Amino acid sequence: MSEIKKTIRTDHSATEMKLYINQNILSRKELAALFSSAVWAGNTLNVASKLGSGTVVLQDNLIEISINLTFFGRFAKKQIESGLDVEFKQLGGKS
Repeated sequence: MSEIKKTIRTDHSATEMKLYINQNILSRKELAALFSSAVWAGNTLNVASKLGSGTVVLQDNLIEISINLTFFGRFAKKQIESGLDVEFKQLGGKS
């Protein structure tokens, strides 16, 4: 099974990042295929789609992304990672 694992350091609190994700990432059409189902449980965003499923865990100054890709998701792995990098790096961090 193919997987995406990323750790991104930021200059923001978990609350600030959650607000940013809700307003700027979950609404993006190019990421809708990955986040067709996105449900918060505290500071953990549980995501699922036909491309994969996993979590985005927020801590102050840190984002941990772990997504298990489906068969179809493996073919789009580079595009998914690129989209995640572009969007989450807007929070001012580096992976």
